[in-house]
Amino acid sequence: MHLVVVLTAFATVICGAPLIMFLSLGWFTRYSEFQNSLKGGALAAYLQRFWSTSLIHSLQDEGKLSQTGSVGDWRACSDNNPELCERLFARIYHEQYGLVPFIVPFIILLMVAYAAAALVASNYVIPNCDHTLQVACVYKLGIPLLVSSLAGAFMFVVSDSVLSIRRKSLNISDVYWYSLRLFLAIPLALVIMNAGAGDGLHIVTAFALGTLPIDPLMKVVRRLGFPQLTDQDKRDGSSDKLLVLEGVTLPVVATLESEGINSIEQVAAADPVLLSIRSGFPFRFTLRLGSQAIVRRHLGENAARLLPVGLADVVPVFLLVRALDTPAVPTENSSEKYDGPFPRIEAPDAIVQNAAIRLFPDDNDLQRQAITRMKFRQIAAEEYTVMLARITPPDTGL
Repeated sequence: MHLVVVLTAFATVICGAPLIMFLSLGWFTRYSEFQNSLKGGALAAYLQRFWSTSLIHSLQDEGKLSQTGSVGDWRACSDNNPELCERLFARIYHEQYGLVPFIVPFIILLMVAYAAAALVASNYVIPNCDHTLQVACVYKLGIPLLVSSLAGAFMFVVSDSVLSIRRKSLNISDVYWYSLRLFLAIPLALVIMNAGAGDGLHIVTAFALGTLPIDPLMKVVRRLGFPQLTDQDKRDGSSDKLLVLEGVTLPVVATLESEGINSIEQVAAADPVLLSIRSGFPFRFTLRLGSQAIVRRHLGENAARLLPVGLADVVPVFLLVRALDTPAVPTENSSEKYDGPFPRIEAPDAIVQNAAIRLFPDDNDLQRQAITRMKFRQIAAEEYTVMLARITPPDTGL
């Protein structure tokens, strides 16, 4: 029995150690990534765009805004209260992705891992299945098949958790999935045992399927039980519209689709903080995807024609519109230097004319310039655009 205790404790520690390290160190690193980009006006713009109700209630609770305040009042008030915005963001982040919500799934995972390891160790050490240890014998599973199925599940749980922690993308739902994956190891072994193959193939198959995540495993089961569904799945998953965004590859598309993001419009509408957490993408990369998606929303497929002139992202469009409305003023020291963190834009009218020709080559010059200016102003007025323009340090690539 001492060996049973040792094996059980060892397996549980291996399963829980990566999560403990993540909750001790990795979680705070991820939180700092968002804090470093969302500061001051950028944070206020983010909350105005995605958490307006919570922001208004916080302003009212703090006595910063009256109950009858207008839209302009609460926006200006939030811009003037950066500390309140920081506290609200911290509260929202902890509610959505804090340390406390990890406790319940973490305890469940440790309990399932302990039970699975104890089951394997008990039946491995006592092959005759003493009457007090007949949990697995009820199903008439062979010890090699049981060990291979649970070993594959343990291998997936530990390897995937370590990989998710390295990517800083471990989510609460992932921990629940790990518990379910360990729990399904024995039913999966039962299915394989009754598949009609030899014992050797049973063991190999159990271990191989044990290392699969839930999604691929469900696809295998559906393919075996419902082969008529696979063709429809292929047709539904053949969309490559997300690939038109710069920096998007097939693995990126697969990650976005696993999070329910299947279209460019969804990328433009998604909360970039939550999407970055769920996908594991760097926050700035997620922002750039949203930036391109907004330009695509307004210009459609023609947005790709603006790539050579650098206007396929919202921040360059925002700066161009600002240059059209408020030309840069030379500093006191030199007529060639201009104040501000952003680069100087020369001849903005000529840039608009060039963009209009690229977007609408067959239209009248006056009309296409008017339409282009209208589209650019619409892009610049987006709340997402305002947020990206306030990101610090400034990034014209957004």
